[in-house]
Amino acid sequence: MKKHLSQSLPIVPSRKLKITILTVGSRGDLQPYCALAIGLKRAGHEVTVATHENFEPFVRKFDLKFAPIAGNMEEFLQSKQGQRLIAGEKLKKEEADKLLLQQLESGWQACVGSEVIIYTPLATFGYHIAEKLGVSCFFASVLPLTPTGMFGFLRFAQIAKNPLKKLINYGSYLLVEFLHWQRYRPLLNHFRTETLKLPPLPYFGRRFRQKTPANVSRIPVLYGFSSHVIPKPRDWPAWVYVTGFWFIDQASEYEPPLELEDFLGRKQLPLCFGFGSMTMPNPEYLTHYIVEAFRSGN
Repeated sequence: MKKHLSQSLPIVPSRKLKITILTVGSRGDLQPYCALAIGLKRAGHEVTVATHENFEPFVRKFDLKFAPIAGNMEEFLQSKQGQRLIAGEKLKKEEADKLLLQQLESGWQACVGSEVIIYTPLATFGYHIAEKLGVSCFFASVLPLTPTGMFGFLRFAQIAKNPLKKLINYGSYLLVEFLHWQRYRPLLNHFRTETLKLPPLPYFGRRFRQKTPANVSRIPVLYGFSSHVIPKPRDWPAWVYVTGFWFIDQASEYEPPLELEDFLGRKQLPLCFGFGSMTMPNPEYLTHYIVEAFRSGN
């Protein structure tokens, strides 16, 4: 059986590299990249995980180096403001911008001295930092975010019956990329010019740069999912890699109590509902509908 990345045997690299993984968000935005970090460390590299301070104990328990990035997403989601965000309300622009500015500065400090930067979907500012440092960088994700005509970007995927589906699917990624860039362009260009002393990126984003530095011109992409779940689209470039899932396996010799084995061995199979670190504004309401769904499913 193929081992997960975090379990793979140590490999002696040609040269030990100082690698920093930038990731922000909730526990679900961190754990897969800790598995990736464990695999890289077992391969002989020096790996630092840069994320929110409240996750420092989690990172360090795997004997990984830690660097702080501003913000505490778990604390925020449990606040009234976070509950409103979960319910569909938008976060005030001033508050979101303030947090991003703090993350940009702390992310920059975390990466100084790195030889390789791996950045994640919520920490794409790693691109600008890598450019400034002149080091190699990788984009890592557990969701497919590279433009393809095979399927659309998340919610846009429902338009697959359209005769122009491949063009629309591909364009959906470019549209989201453009809208995201327009939202954060002033802040990121300010960060580039004032902190990093780099020229600003053009209005339409980095795809339209007249001259791109070699270290950020063709960024390798690492996807932490299985090709059996999402086969690699044929129109993805060669530098996009589907590596398999990034799991942390801590209980390889776990033996469950007899009571648990008996419970799981019953004819009526148990159902498990989980929402990661997300909190719910109305848990009673949600529980009611989970129970109703269970009953209707017999």
